[in-house]
Amino acid sequence: MTTEFLVLTRAIHFAACLLFFGICAFDQLIAAPILASHKIEAADFWKSRIRNFSLILLPLILISGIGWFVLVAMTMSGQPPHFEILRTVWQQTQFGMVWKIRLIIWLAATVAAMIFCLPKLQPSLRKKLIWLELLFGGALLASLAWAGHGQEDSHWHLFADLLHLLVAGLWPTGLLPFALLLRKLRRTSEPAIAPLVRRFSTMSLVSVSLLAATGLVNSWFLVGSFSNLFSQTYGRWLVAKITLFCLAVTIGAVNLLRLKPRLSLKNLQSGSTQAAAQLQCNVHIELFLGMAIVIVVAVLGILPPANH
Repeated sequence: MTTEFLVLTRAIHFAACLLFFGICAFDQLIAAPILASHKIEAADFWKSRIRNFSLILLPLILISGIGWFVLVAMTMSGQPPHFEILRTVWQQTQFGMVWKIRLIIWLAATVAAMIFCLPKLQPSLRKKLIWLELLFGGALLASLAWAGHGQEDSHWHLFADLLHLLVAGLWPTGLLPFALLLRKLRRTSEPAIAPLVRRFSTMSLVSVSLLAATGLVNSWFLVGSFSNLFSQTYGRWLVAKITLFCLAVTIGAVNLLRLKPRLSLKNLQSGSTQAAAQLQCNVHIELFLGMAIVIVVAVLGILPPANH
């Protein structure tokens, strides 16, 4: 039962960290430039969503992180959790050290988010705070590399794992804020849909390339040989992750090659309106595949690598 709960808490924690970083990154790289240039109604909608996500995700990161720490302590000791075991893991293990640093980062992110949510905040200060949230969110997400297999082999593997996590925060994680903003723009028939899709498509292309490259590096260190992909439990789960990733990329390619050109029209005519509806449906499918990938990653984290 401990294993199942560990997979669940890891999946929730990964998802919350990915979303916190991904939403801040989406805001600065995609949403903010478009909303500022078009001066549209969706701007207020988007600002409220950032505040709501921060208020939900930061407590979720803390609670799931505590659960993850307690379950790891139980696994290390083979005993039910009590104060002495938790203190020993906290003070005398690398895992405890990583969690200390991550707690400090979480506190800094929480302070920035609380100030960001204050009413009547100056726009210039709000912009600085969202960049701080992005920085702290990236640190929270990247630090997970020290809680996985990436820190076991070499600095190259650790760097690839760290970069893999950060890029995953852009895509597929960015699909959620993209879907929310796209739905709002479709309801108000805003002309900002076309630039939104263009910017997000560009970010997605870069992200997919980096994910594939860093994924290959990670596989090189963790799998060892092609036969281990099918003969070892870790390898089979990795194949499942690769399959889900390829499916998501295929849907993304359809969005890019078939739907994006139809959304480049200046006016939302019947054809482009239908394309926007199909795009939103495809994004929802990609989101489902992304959630499945997070679950698989949570399982991979507790399995011994295939080359061990």
